[in-house]
Amino acid sequence: MVEPAVTPLKERYWEIDAVRGISLIGMIFFHTIFILSVFHIIDGSVWVWVCSYIEFGTAIFVIISGMALVLRHARMADKPRKDYYLAIVKRAVEIIIIGVAVAVICSVLIYFFIGDGRYMYFNFLQMMGVCMLISIPFLRFGKWNFIPAVLIFILGLFLETLSGPAFLMPFGILPDGFMPRDYFPFVKWLGVMLLGVGLGSVFYPHGFRRFSLPKANSVAKALAVVGKYPLQIYLIHLPVIGAVVFLIVVISGLLGFPIGYI
Repeated sequence: MVEPAVTPLKERYWEIDAVRGISLIGMIFFHTIFILSVFHIIDGSVWVWVCSYIEFGTAIFVIISGMALVLRHARMADKPRKDYYLAIVKRAVEIIIIGVAVAVICSVLIYFFIGDGRYMYFNFLQMMGVCMLISIPFLRFGKWNFIPAVLIFILGLFLETLSGPAFLMPFGILPDGFMPRDYFPFVKWLGVMLLGVGLGSVFYPHGFRRFSLPKANSVAKALAVVGKYPLQIYLIHLPVIGAVVFLIVVISGLLGFPIGYI
């Protein structure tokens, strides 16, 4: 049954894109520190310190992504609900496929440059795609998603205390003594995404902001521009940072500088 046509939301809220932009900049900083530590340009303790903030930054991004699902529905309000769900499925599958490709490429690079056996498995993109798919049946519950969000998050935390065979790794259950790189088991983060869906339903009911904000200043506008292209930035920033750091290593070697002091 086709739902009655209504006027879709056309406005794009700068605060959503700006917060997502901040989290993307944090991701770029995080991966820059990682690559610098791999080439021993900085001390490994800096990398350990940055790691303590990873989950906080990830949570912000995932919450915003859950809120974006609510806004996406408002922008497709003149279309049947099934078209909205199919659009999420298409995007989620695309993200999962790209995530698998990234995992394979990065694992090959880890093998040649690091060789510690800690390969990439079920990375951030794969987690996001799976969470988007599983969120679909929950979207109709709106603000009531706070309840399953908390329960699923607690379940995810519990699963991460267990150990088991490798095929359970997407759920947070790791084999004894193994910790992959860029690992994001989806159960806990599904709870975080549903929290975002609930928040989106409260603060942006039917896609319309229920509170007032001043116009974005130049900094906020710049952050919002960054936040509009999360997937593109995710894919581009790693090879760019890697290439720059590699050039630093090569040039420092040619000039005879001790790399650890650059």
